Amino acid sequence: MTKVMKQNVLTYAALAYGILLSFVLVDQFIFAFLLDVTDDWWRFFYLFTYQTNIMVAVWSICYGLGKLLNRPNLLKIIENKVLMIIITVNTLIVFFIVFFVLNPVFEGEWQPFESLSELLTHNLSTVFMMIYFIAVPGVGVLKKTDAITVLIYPFIYFFIHTFVGLNFNFKDGNPAFNYGFINPTNYSENFIVFIILFVSLVAIFGALGFVLIQLKNKITAK
Repeated sequence: MTKVMKQNVLTYAALAYGILLSFVLVDQFIFAFLLDVTDDWWRFFYLFTYQTNIMVAVWSICYGLGKLLNRPNLLKIIENKVLMIIITVNTLIVFFIVFFVLNPVFEGEWQPFESLSELLTHNLSTVFMMIYFIAVPGVGVLKKTDAITVLIYPFIYFFIHTFVGLNFNFKDGNPAFNYGFINPTNYSENFIVFIILFVSLVAIFGALGFVLIQLKNKITAK
C-alpha cells in the first residue's frame, strides 16, 4: 500500500467511523435517555463511556475533514500526541472496565455484539483509537511524565462522580452514582478496600499510559 493510499484509507475511515458513531450516540441519547421517562436525560452526558465516545466521534470527524479539506491548523490540534493518547487511554479504560468489571468476560457476560451501540461504544472505539494512535505520526513530543497527564481527565471524573453521587439522586430516587464499583458508600464497612481499588486503578492506567508513550516514541523513532 502506497503512502497516499494509506492516508486516504485513514482519512475516509475516520470520517465514516465518526459519522456512524455520532448517529449511534444521538440515537442512544434520544431513545435510551431523553424519551425514557424512567431515566434522567443528563445521565447520558454524565456517563464516562459516552463522554469518551463523544471525544472519539469529534476527533475522528475533525481528523477526516482536516485531511480531506487540507486544514493544517485543525490538524495541528487533532494530531497532537498528548490529545491522542488521552482519548486512547480513555477508550481503553472504558473497554477494560466493561470487559473485567461491568460485564465480566469470565462470567460470560461480555456481549460485544449485543447491539450496534454496545459494539461501537465499548469495543470498536478502543480498536479505532489504538489504530490511529499507532498509524498517525502525530504532532509534538510525548514525555514519560505524560503518563500522569493522561490520568487527569479520569481523575477529575472520579471526583465529580463522587460529588454528584453523594449530593444528588437519579429520577428513581437512588444516589446518582453511575458506577457502583467506585461508589464509596458501597464500601462503608471496609473503606480500605475502596482506597486500594482507587490506587490500583490509578496505577494500572498510569502504567498503561506509560507503555503507550514508550510504544509511540519507538514507532516515531523508526
